[in-house]
Amino acid sequence: MMKQSNSKDTLGRSAIYIKREQNIPAKMRKYIIGWMRCLLLMWYFLPGTIASPPRGDHYNLTKELLADYGPTSPRPVVNSSTQIEVILDLIVQQVIDLNEREQTLKMSGFFSMIWHDDFLTWSTSEYPDISHLIIPTAGIWRPDIHLYENVEKDFESLKDVGAIVYPDGTLYWSTPIILHTSCRIDARLFPFDTQYCTLRFGSWSYNIKALNLVGSPSSKKSDFNKYFVENGIWKLVDVTIERILNDYGDDQGLYGLYPELIFTVVLKRRPMFHILSFILPCALLSILNLLAFILPTASGEKVSLGITNLLAVVLFQQLIGDTLPPSSESMPIISYYFAPMILLGCLSIVSGVVVSALYHQDNVKSVPEWLRKIFRLSSSAKSPTKGHREDGTDASTPLNVNNREFLNKKKCSCNTVPHGHEIPLVEYPDGHAKRVCEKEYLRDQLDDDNNEWQKMASKVENILLVIACVLTVSAITVTMALFITTN
Repeated sequence: MMKQSNSKDTLGRSAIYIKREQNIPAKMRKYIIGWMRCLLLMWYFLPGTIASPPRGDHYNLTKELLADYGPTSPRPVVNSSTQIEVILDLIVQQVIDLNEREQTLKMSGFFSMIWHDDFLTWSTSEYPDISHLIIPTAGIWRPDIHLYENVEKDFESLKDVGAIVYPDGTLYWSTPIILHTSCRIDARLFPFDTQYCTLRFGSWSYNIKALNLVGSPSSKKSDFNKYFVENGIWKLVDVTIERILNDYGDDQGLYGLYPELIFTVVLKRRPMFHILSFILPCALLSILNLLAFILPTASGEKVSLGITNLLAVVLFQQLIGDTLPPSSESMPIISYYFAPMILLGCLSIVSGVVVSALYHQDNVKSVPEWLRKIFRLSSSAKSPTKGHREDGTDASTPLNVNNREFLNKKKCSCNTVPHGHEIPLVEYPDGHAKRVCEKEYLRDQLDDDNNEWQKMASKVENILLVIACVLTVSAITVTMALFITTN
């Protein structure tokens, strides 16, 4: 109506304009007005003809099916007691992330469903050239299949991809999908572990009387790796399908049995990265822990080497612990190897402190008799006995710098002093002055007395070295045995 009124107004204004032109003859004016009316009529009817060309059979059939479809909430069956069978399939394409600490799996793939719709059928005789249609799923009924282990805010990420409809009412719907699910991690064999992540799909609203869920018969075990993109950490070993029936009914039997499909994604870890980054450095640190017992005490670096090795082992334990779930149910076997290695590092520090203390023991104090018996030290060579030394001093008298009587009696021969050089004097607190050769002789005598403590320190170090070797070999053996028996 609006368009007709606009056309009349335009025609009237044009006629008025022509009438105002008094110079145009009357016959010419009628001729122009007639052509203008024809052009206006053509302008009125021609756009509708151009904008509405003849529709194809696909358009007409789709419009016909969706116009008569009705609401999308009820099941698309003529008989309400008819069961709808849904064939479900999942193809794993890529493992985006398997977070061991949070125990979640994020992956992409292709998700497909096949079901029958009684309201989307047509006669092939009426439309012989149409073998199938692609219609949007927003306007039709779609099975409410959900992932039970979903951990995202929304349910699985699905794109609104059209479904393929066949004349008998069979629908095939396939879409790319990103799933973020929970996955219980078993890290006992880390880094040689294999993870089994389960994905449970099922209907949230319909029990088995209304909807039956089955796996795709075309899914073959040899095809699970067909579309998989290789991952640097995980290798796809297998994808299995299992159908179960869960009874969620109460005492009154209101709910009944619900079919579920369980897809088990088997992923095996590629261990080379972890072997080079963790296992090999830990093995080398174990050897360094043993070297801390062999390092000479006179170097003064035994304690610092032990502390450095201990910190390195603790650092590697923390790095591995940060990547694994904090669970006490399935402790990694490699953790049982780190525990004795940390104990061995502490033992090397204690060994360094004890051996250094014995090695630098005060030379005035002699080794107790009970320590002589434990370490089987000779008691005749250094025990205080009655008699005199070769130099004439009492054997029971400690030989030290305060024994001036010995210094006065002892004659010194300084053959090692270069010719022409004066032998330097050594001044003592009591005023005596002796040559350097006498001091060196006294030092040798004192070192001879101190050798007994050094021998005992050496024996203690050897005993701790044997304990460390036994502890290292036992840790390696037990760790390997646990890996073999658990696998």
